[in-house]
Amino acid sequence: MLKYLLLAVVIIWLFYSPALRGKRQGPTPPPPKPSQDRAENMVQCAHCGVHLPEGEALKDGHGQPYCSTAHRQAGPRQA
Repeated sequence: MLKYLLLAVVIIWLFYSPALRGKRQGPTPPPPKPSQDRAENMVQCAHCGVHLPEGEALKDGHGQPYCSTAHRQAGPRQA
């Protein structure tokens, strides 16, 4: 009688185990596609030339983009 009780406990445990629970779930949905709404223009730092999103750029009084405060204070690159 004890072996049948133990067998029942093992079967119930296997039924509710995480290893089998993951296999019984349906397929996972595909990841969302990137939206065009999140696209942002890239600008070039006037001092060093690195490209960065326009929203992250620091602009001076003339509207020139810079990648950091130090480059904004240094001004545009001298050619």
